[in-house]
Amino acid sequence: MSQYVFREPATYGFKDRDGHDGKFFGTKSPRTGHLIIECSDKLTVQHTEQVAEFNYYVIEGNGYFSFNGDAQVVDKGDLIVVPPGTKYTFGGKLKMLLINTPAWLAEQEVVEQL
Repeated sequence: MSQYVFREPATYGFKDRDGHDGKFFGTKSPRTGHLIIECSDKLTVQHTEQVAEFNYYVIEGNGYFSFNGDAQVVDKGDLIVVPPGTKYTFGGKLKMLLINTPAWLAEQEVVEQL
């Protein structure tokens, strides 16, 4: 491993958090977060990130993202860009690369139960 190349993590940083699992790449970048997100059903919450832009790239599977209540189908190869201030949730059988800029902090996010 180098400071430039990061392999997909073998272990999960979190499991079944509000309906999804996550693996952290461990880049330790203060500017950008990098994760693998997996979902096999649907989230049990709706997120609103106040500061960071979230960019999801669908590696495998298909499902949907719902933005401010408007659902859109997503498939392998799609890029989903979620600007700050957007209420969203997702579901389906999905494996995605998530890149967020700036790096995610819990205090920047509003989470509501569905």
